[in-house]
Amino acid sequence: MMIPHGLFAINKPRGLSSVTILNKIKKLQTKNKLKLGHGGTLDPLASGVLVIGVNDGCKRLQEYINCNKTYEAIGILGLATDTYDSEGKIIATGPTKHITKEYISQIISKFTGDIMQVPPLYSALRMEGRRLYEYAREGLSLPKDLQPRSVRINSLSLLNFMTNGTVQVPKIENYTTNMNYCKNIKQAKNLQEAVSAASYPTFKIRVECGRGTYIRSLVHDIGKELGSAAYVVELIRIQQGNFILKENTLEWDECSNLNNIFEALNKN
Repeated sequence: MMIPHGLFAINKPRGLSSVTILNKIKKLQTKNKLKLGHGGTLDPLASGVLVIGVNDGCKRLQEYINCNKTYEAIGILGLATDTYDSEGKIIATGPTKHITKEYISQIISKFTGDIMQVPPLYSALRMEGRRLYEYAREGLSLPKDLQPRSVRINSLSLLNFMTNGTVQVPKIENYTTNMNYCKNIKQAKNLQEAVSAASYPTFKIRVECGRGTYIRSLVHDIGKELGSAAYVVELIRIQQGNFILKENTLEWDECSNLNNIFEALNKN
């Protein structure tokens, strides 16, 4: 079978890393080795548009890394995690009774245009030859402080606000309330039970942004600006360049058939 070149996009399912997706597709073609790449990592807990280059199509991936992207994200208010998403462990809390839909709309207006953003510690950025998440997972201090970076938020809108969201919260570790750490395991367990039983408000936003923007950091910073805390519980990439979710993307189960991939390549 002749191997074509080009680009296609899939609806990446939640729970798989971008690299895992590429490796699974490579295994479908055993006679002719596929050269694959993607146009920008999606976190394992995120879903949505993942642009994939095949053979010479990989040369065009930089266009998609640089292009604008659109996301929808749901954040939970009142809790913060070390990863800024639900994969991490709870490290802080914040009040939520003062937060209203109108207040969120007012606050998020501060996050449009060119803003300064500190990347999450759990990210694939490199510092002195190592990924940031490698330092974090090994419990090592960073060689130097993470510096804010300029990113572009073209538009940011509030889609929904729920005061009684029911979201399963992560395990507490090094739990803090007003920056005071738990003194013992019993205290941490009591706090875990209290947090797990509580109901926290959630908000949903739609973001159109430029290269290098971390939606996890954006939600985290919105929580702080609200005088509370927040982390991402759902993240979907809706659009990347000319690829739009559900319009010209393959579903992951369709990728088990190489003919579907080759047909998608011919369309793009």
